[in-house]
Amino acid sequence: MTVRLPVERQEAGPIRHRLKVAGIVAASVVLLGAVVVLPLAATPSELFFWEMAAVQILFATSVNLLLGYANLVSFGQAAFYGFGAYAVAELATSTTWAAPVVLVATMLMSGLLALLVGWLATRVRGVAFTMVTLAVGQALYLIAFQSSTFGGANGLPGIMPAGFGPTAFWYLLSAFVALGMLGYWTITRSPFGQTLQAIREDAKRATFLGVNIRRHHIVAFALAGCGAGLAGGLMTYASGIVTPDALAWTQSGYPIIMALVGGIKVFLGPAVGAVIVTWLLYVLGQVTSSYLLYIGIVLAIVLVLAPNGLLLLVSRAFGRRRL
Repeated sequence: MTVRLPVERQEAGPIRHRLKVAGIVAASVVLLGAVVVLPLAATPSELFFWEMAAVQILFATSVNLLLGYANLVSFGQAAFYGFGAYAVAELATSTTWAAPVVLVATMLMSGLLALLVGWLATRVRGVAFTMVTLAVGQALYLIAFQSSTFGGANGLPGIMPAGFGPTAFWYLLSAFVALGMLGYWTITRSPFGQTLQAIREDAKRATFLGVNIRRHHIVAFALAGCGAGLAGGLMTYASGIVTPDALAWTQSGYPIIMALVGGIKVFLGPAVGAVIVTWLLYVLGQVTSSYLLYIGIVLAIVLVLAPNGLLLLVSRAFGRRRL
């Protein structure tokens, strides 16, 4: 016996799909327009803010591949962020490579470093894993801080993307961040990303089904390192200088806070959190030296009122469960 749905219900599905596609297209057009117009309308300080926000969007999204999808808490992602920052500084001054080539090389080198660190760190689990990643990050921080080759505490200034003015570099940065986000979006929706989520939900069941958990964690760690290194390299080009602060453990904490504020189980959550936290740091840093205290207060409020993040809270308020 065939059960036929009412005509209204049969038509509702295609209509919702068309509306969703139209909404995505409209949002993409608006975003693209904003990216094109921004350097033409913004002051240098405003443009720099949005460059830093875009960098943090990529960094937070890369960290969330571990935190939100693989359930791995790493306090050492600044190691790859800072490594990418210093790699761009060294390559930009010692080679004649174009900025895009330098950034691609930096991303690959950061991924290789993350692969090696991931192989080591995933030999343990839980708090021990977190401590290993933290130790690696602090080791690189001390090397950069104490080495005259890397400029010591003063860092390496005067790093510029050859052939790119402020406007052209904004477009270059936006393109790399967009490609990075597209890459992570593809990863999270691939069979590999679905497997990571299955491991997150029930590692024992995944093991029983034959999933090699450690291998998936190592690959996820390497992929996260690629994005972190690219973000660090973009930061160096945008600011024109790199210092050991890029490798400090606090630098590992920022993307985690951003992901938690926006929502770790929503792909765009870390991006939203990155914009919010970067804006708060920008505003509060100009009026008080205790800005970290207020960032902590904001995080505490979000975790109490919206434990799953602000973006998921808003999406559910509008009747949507996935973004």
